[in-house]
Amino acid sequence: MINQNNNKRKIRFIIGLLIVFASCGWEQDYKRAAFLSMQPDTDLILAPYPFNIFDREARDAITLSHYSKEEIKNILEDHDLSWEELKIQWQLDAEEENFSKEVNYTSHYTQYFYDTEIPIWIYGPKWIRNGQYSDEINQQHIPSIYGKILDFKFKNTIDVSYLDKIFQKQKEKPEIIVTIVVDQGGRQLYKAHKGSYPFLEDLKNKSAYFKKARVGHLESHTAVGHMAIGTGAFPKDSKIFSNEIYSYADGKVLHRPVYQGVDKDWDLSELEVPSFSDEWDLFKNNEPVVVSQCYAARAAVGMAGHGKLFNPSSKGKSSLSSDSDFVYWQDIKNLSWSSYADAFLTPKAVQKYNLYQFYLENKKDITTHFKAKDPVELMAKIHHFQGSEFQVKMDGGLFRDTLTETILTTKKDKDGITDLAYVTLKATDAVGHLYGWESKEAEEVLKATDSEIQTIFEFLKTNFGDRFLLVVTADHGAAPMPEISNALFLSHEGFFSKINELLPEAERNKRSLVKWVAHSQLSLDRELMKTYGVTEDAIIEKILSIQVNERKFFRKVWKRDEIPNLSL
Repeated sequence: MINQNNNKRKIRFIIGLLIVFASCGWEQDYKRAAFLSMQPDTDLILAPYPFNIFDREARDAITLSHYSKEEIKNILEDHDLSWEELKIQWQLDAEEENFSKEVNYTSHYTQYFYDTEIPIWIYGPKWIRNGQYSDEINQQHIPSIYGKILDFKFKNTIDVSYLDKIFQKQKEKPEIIVTIVVDQGGRQLYKAHKGSYPFLEDLKNKSAYFKKARVGHLESHTAVGHMAIGTGAFPKDSKIFSNEIYSYADGKVLHRPVYQGVDKDWDLSELEVPSFSDEWDLFKNNEPVVVSQCYAARAAVGMAGHGKLFNPSSKGKSSLSSDSDFVYWQDIKNLSWSSYADAFLTPKAVQKYNLYQFYLENKKDITTHFKAKDPVELMAKIHHFQGSEFQVKMDGGLFRDTLTETILTTKKDKDGITDLAYVTLKATDAVGHLYGWESKEAEEVLKATDSEIQTIFEFLKTNFGDRFLLVVTADHGAAPMPEISNALFLSHEGFFSKINELLPEAERNKRSLVKWVAHSQLSLDRELMKTYGVTEDAIIEKILSIQVNERKFFRKVWKRDEIPNLSL
């Protein structure tokens, strides 16, 4: 009995040490990412408690999600959450193997492991040695790996000499480099649904698989992750640091999506660094074909860059002709696909992929959670369509048709010049936001995504033989559903309202002490602070005092000068 008690004490002591070390580690991760991501006018870095969601107002629509007891127990254990507590909270029958729950939505943006742990597969036996590697790499390393293979040094090149062990000595260059991004496909998704991705599981044995890859920037968002994959840059240089920026005027919270300037539909100069495609295209006299496809423009643009607007001397504004950059996304208003004609081309293949027509043509073969009786209903439920197997199959089919149109039929596959093709399979993101990546709906979409990646792989093998390089990765992970983790939700509306309590009551609905805020970075209105004698310390104290359901929301707030140089 004495030995058992001693062993228990030792175990508790070890666990305590691990908690202390983990506590120190999270701050260093946050500060390193913040240093690499801070904007010129960033004043504060915000860190919420784990799992908490700081986002726009919750969606009105509540989604019915379905779960398996075995999977949800594994997920809870992985996150140190309690099955017994969840069972009581949800009033679950202990004998029930499958159950359902109405949920709102989850998100991603932090430097916690569930948002940052991502997989990276690199396939190309001529150029890459197979193996499972423990080296820590970020998305920013991916373009430099391409550059190493192509003997091409571009502006945002990162030193990858420490990865020399993965490279084969090969003078021949691939005819095409294909990058597949599984959106919100962090390692948490694969852990949750083991057995649902047989092709990618097998690909680990045929590629260089990086099992400790992670997001190295703030924020873990779509626009930033895709920019990193496309350019190799960090947000401090690219100026792309969030999906959207929030500000306040006349009693309203305003938000501006990335790449959309004030009073403009598009502003690609917002991306202040060239992409790998931009520079490779210019280096090869505009002969490479560049394809970048995602139903969300912020992802397609982030990977592709500036297209024919690229000019290395003017941050993306010029009339350089670039007739081979096919960059396109979904036009929701017309249930079709479109592009930004000033910078990019739209492939003819998109004409076959009207969303409602595609749904009608495939609904007999696809069994999924999405249904629509007409185009109006499909438009009203667009996010549910995008989070279904219909979107997965559409993405894969359109991508292959575009490669056929732009490369194979034009014989570009045999011209000795490496083409670059990017596609984001984003249904995993939509289903994760709506249903939770823990859900059976997410499992079905993951299965479909794995199958579609296999189809793309077989397409490349058939048409390019051994002359292609394939990378599969993710832009970020995601937090557990708040209904599962018992996390808090704070809207930007609530955030502005709370901070503005420091102003006289008559001024609170006019302006804000916060000039802009994203999810992790914040800029202060110094003039307004001076006018009303509000200090930076007072604002920090106010932020840290914010409570939701009588629990504090933010774990830490750092001033700019508290972020040391912790670059890679």
